[in-house]
Amino acid sequence: MSLALDITVFDSAKLVIKGTYKLFSYDIQMDALSNATSSFTIDKNTNIMKGDYVAVRPNNSATLMYYGQIITVDVDDSSNLMTLSANYIWNLLNGDIIVGSKSGNSYESHILKLINNYINSNIGTNLLNKGLTNSTNTAFQVTSSDGISTSNFIDYLIRGFKLHNTVFEITGIGQDISNEVPFYYPKIDFHQATDTWNFKNDVYDFNNWVVSDSRNLRNYNNELWIVDQASTDMESPTVLSRYWLTKDGSISKSLTDSVAKPTQVQIYLFDKTATDNPTYDSIAQSNLSANTYSHSIQFSAQLGNNFLPLEKVKLGLKSNIYYDNTQYKSVLTAYSIDSSSEVVNLTFGNLRFGRNDLFSTTN
Repeated sequence: MSLALDITVFDSAKLVIKGTYKLFSYDIQMDALSNATSSFTIDKNTNIMKGDYVAVRPNNSATLMYYGQIITVDVDDSSNLMTLSANYIWNLLNGDIIVGSKSGNSYESHILKLINNYINSNIGTNLLNKGLTNSTNTAFQVTSSDGISTSNFIDYLIRGFKLHNTVFEITGIGQDISNEVPFYYPKIDFHQATDTWNFKNDVYDFNNWVVSDSRNLRNYNNELWIVDQASTDMESPTVLSRYWLTKDGSISKSLTDSVAKPTQVQIYLFDKTATDNPTYDSIAQSNLSANTYSHSIQFSAQLGNNFLPLEKVKLGLKSNIYYDNTQYKSVLTAYSIDSSSEVVNLTFGNLRFGRNDLFSTTN
């Protein structure tokens, strides 16, 4: 039996509760790599509008499963039902920011400062100004080859997830009072996910496995040449440094037996005239470590199973996955739950953990 869920709707301007309603159907999509859309079906209610906020919980539970913003409202007059489509709360950041070279000891504080700048024109009423915190601090470095440029804010957050495993987590609903009227807002913590969980494909409650491992296909680069951009002879370029990716995902400055052969070459053009160049090591880390977790793993877990509590299913969950005697170190990048099934669908992907983001408008 699928989960019985309720949805609470908050007015987009005043943040007051419009009501709590039984969900007749739902499709919750959580994805750290895209601005995914979820859908919820309730009784027809003309008071609910596009732009309102929604919080979804199991019946008689304070545990939040989803918090987002309504982007469309579709009414079916024949059934007196309405379907609400919503994006996760980070949809409020679906615009542009300035990007340049930057480094520091807290990527999380860096993002909070960018958010405060982003909402500066309406900081007094913006939902993100109410309960946004960070509980971890992760060293970071952004090196922009374009100088000052622009990026979509959500795309920038996705880059951060890939590098630092940083996520937005709704930890609860906060309450305050304005003109003697209570209003409500999400408590949001931006942090680096550190929890780790083990999975095996011989567990009865884990089904529908789909595993794609590009390391078996050998269609990834595992040798890096850092080449002087001023080189003029294509037959004999000036190679400043070479690095290799080993089978266990580490970066090596020498070609050893732990490197899969034949190697496949990737080239990074290095501008020796620039004044803010990254180090060779950081270039290698950012370019080659993208292949460390070169796989995609999907499977479904029965709700209420004894091996994976639902409260542990969170974006960024680091995982040791054992599939047919092969171990994969991976990260939960997406999951979904819908009212038509009794499972949670899990997607684990390849991330390029590192400190330095080599940013340009072309990558």
